[in-house]
Amino acid sequence: MTSSNDEITNLLKTSSAYDSSIAPKLEANIDAQVEGSTEYSFDANRTLLKLYQFFPKIYNEKYVSLALFLALQEFPSTDFNALMCLTPEKVQGQEPCASLIRCADLLETCQFSQFWQSVSQISSDANSDLSKVISTKSAESKFRAGILKLLALTYTTAPLAVVLSSLKLESSFALTDFLNEKGNEECQKIVKAVKEGECVDFVLTKDNTKRTNVFKEGVGFDAIASIINVSTQ
Repeated sequence: MTSSNDEITNLLKTSSAYDSSIAPKLEANIDAQVEGSTEYSFDANRTLLKLYQFFPKIYNEKYVSLALFLALQEFPSTDFNALMCLTPEKVQGQEPCASLIRCADLLETCQFSQFWQSVSQISSDANSDLSKVISTKSAESKFRAGILKLLALTYTTAPLAVVLSSLKLESSFALTDFLNEKGNEECQKIVKAVKEGECVDFVLTKDNTKRTNVFKEGVGFDAIASIINVSTQ
């Protein structure tokens, strides 16, 4: 039976991080996160990967890849990099983790078209634990939301073609439909306007607007002169 979010939170508070008996509940919770029946929990997933380090006999590569997949969906957060620190180097070089790492690198370097190609390659691998979950509408929506947030940090106005290509969408109408989907309220807040055939205007923030640096002297000239006089005596 899948534990609720509150039960998992209480479990993490009351159980020792070195108690391997909680691993099955954490694994079931990851399944629930992937299915969308419970909220994403970085703390729960990180705890599970720590348990795998402490108790190699209970290690399950499937849940390592699923935890990394869930963290990747939180882009541009640093959750993925944090979980990578708990993933053995040998596993990082194997599939599907190697492909997830490539996806993360492509997102971080803003190579979004290549990112979507890598996602397509994973989804076409019938032997991968991620082949079915990474190509779902829910997963694609979360990836698009993360990419859109990054674009909003960079642009005040972006060419429509750039935004559509980055999000793997065909038209301004498809973008508008995406923004209006349930669960994309945060995306609606950062997009000011979608202008058909032209551009996308983002809400102005301190991150995407030019900052004027004002230099202010912290020490007056008289104070500096006084120090120089004392040092030369």
